[in-house]
Amino acid sequence: MHKIMTDLHQDHVNLAKLLKLLEQQAGLLATGGDADLLLMTDIADYIRRYSDQIHHPKEDSIYRVFSARSDAAESVVGALLAEHQDLPATTREFQGLLDNVINDSAILSRQELQDKITAFIDAQKAHLNTEEAELFPLINSTLDAADWIAVEQSVEEHSDPLFGHQLMERYRNVHRLVMQQRA
Repeated sequence: MHKIMTDLHQDHVNLAKLLKLLEQQAGLLATGGDADLLLMTDIADYIRRYSDQIHHPKEDSIYRVFSARSDAAESVVGALLAEHQDLPATTREFQGLLDNVINDSAILSRQELQDKITAFIDAQKAHLNTEEAELFPLINSTLDAADWIAVEQSVEEHSDPLFGHQLMERYRNVHRLVMQQRA
């Protein structure tokens, strides 16, 4: 597996950890507890900054190279590329909703908030699962060294502000909770 694919897979593993934190917050709402809205806002901010602006464009470059070599998953590639266009708006809307709840600009019942969180999680998981189960294996078995050189030339390397070497201050609490999950 090429290093870029290994990195993308690790991004998915990391995102799954964040989605687990969101699930825990939704679970708190379901049992009458208080969800940590600031934590959820930070998670949404990370997804917007990293997944939507860095991770997905890197995948788009790979998908274009893959599509030029194979039409085996043409409909899956098309659907994922469309999701890459739609997911940033979904993330912004989710983050905006949380901001509005925090600022008392939106009044939602516990159930409504839980449903919104769950819908966001489900959309993210469905996207990840399609990439991991359907497309990534095809990419790994199809692209050759020349293809990977083309991909490498079309993508920029960026540091992950939560899971990379330099932790962004805003994500310190999220990072602490992710590390506690490991223990």
